[in-house]
Amino acid sequence: MERKVCCLLILLTVSWPFRAQTVEKGPYTVYTIGEGVYRIEDANSSFPAGLKTDKDGKVMSMNNCSDMYLVTGQEKALLIDLSNFIKWDDTAIESLRSLISERIGNKELYITVTHKHGDHLGMLPAFRDDKKVKFWIPEAEFRGMDIFPKERTTFVPENASMDLGGGYLITTIEVPGHTEHGTLFFIKGRDMVFTGDALGSGSGVWLFNYESFITYTKSIDDLIRYIEDPANHINPGKLVLYGGHYWQRGSREKIGSEYIYDMKTLIEKIRKGTSEEISVSNQFKYLDTNFRYGTATITWNKADAAKYAGTFSGS
Repeated sequence: MERKVCCLLILLTVSWPFRAQTVEKGPYTVYTIGEGVYRIEDANSSFPAGLKTDKDGKVMSMNNCSDMYLVTGQEKALLIDLSNFIKWDDTAIESLRSLISERIGNKELYITVTHKHGDHLGMLPAFRDDKKVKFWIPEAEFRGMDIFPKERTTFVPENASMDLGGGYLITTIEVPGHTEHGTLFFIKGRDMVFTGDALGSGSGVWLFNYESFITYTKSIDDLIRYIEDPANHINPGKLVLYGGHYWQRGSREKIGSEYIYDMKTLIEKIRKGTSEEISVSNQFKYLDTNFRYGTATITWNKADAAKYAGTFSGS
C-alpha cells in the first residue's frame, strides 16, 4: 500500500512547473525531482534518513541511506545506483521492483552504477536474474568484478552516452578520487547530474589516501572544463547536483555548481595551508579531518594535507 503526500513545491531543477509527489513503498521513499525523473531513498517514515534522537539528544538510530535515481525517457529507463542492501524490511526486493515497474511501464530498463562501493550495489539481487533488465556499466570502475550477468551487460568507456528517447540523453564523465573511476551521469540540456559519492553529498567527499587527493584535484579541474564547455549544454547557474547520500546535504535546499567551484578554491587553500580544519572521527582512522571552504568539504588526513602543502612551500 502506497502512502502519498502531494507537495505544492515548484522545483527549480527543470524548466517547467509540475506537481511533485512523495511516495512511500516498503522501505523506500520516492521523490519526483523532474518530469519523469525520480529519487529513490532507502528510508521511510519508520526508519528515516540520518540520525534519529530522543528528546534528550540520545541517538536512537542511524540510517546512512543511499539514493537511487530513475530517469524515464520515451523508449528506455535508466536506474542509477542500487542503494544499500536492505535487511530491515522483508519486502525490499518486491517493493523496489514494483515501484520501478509502476514508473516505467513497458519501457526497457537499464541499470548503471556510479562506483563500486557496496552501499551503491546493495540491491543488485533484485534485478540480476531478471532476463528483461540490462546493465550499462562503467568499464574502468568495474574491471575484474564478475558481479553482473555477462549476457545482459554492456561495459562502456568514459564519456559514453545513452539516448533514452524523448529528449532524455544521458552523458557521462569520470571524476576519480573517491574511487579510481567514479562516474557522473548528466541529463543533457536539463541541468541535472547524478554524482554518487564522487563529489560527496554535502558533508564531505571522502579521499582515502594521498594519491586519491592528487587525483581529485585534477578531476575537479576537468569537471569545471566539462561544465563550462558549450557543447555539453550545461547552465552552471541552474545545474543541480544529486548525490549518492542526498540526506547529507543538511539544511540546504539543493546543491549547485557553486559547490564545485568552492571545491576548487578549497583545494587551493589546502595547498596554501589556509583552509578551515575540523577534526572528525569515523570508522576510518585515516579520515581524521574535514577541510572546509564555503559550501565544500573534503574529508581527508591532516598529516597528508600538511605533506601536500609542504610540496609547494617556497614556490
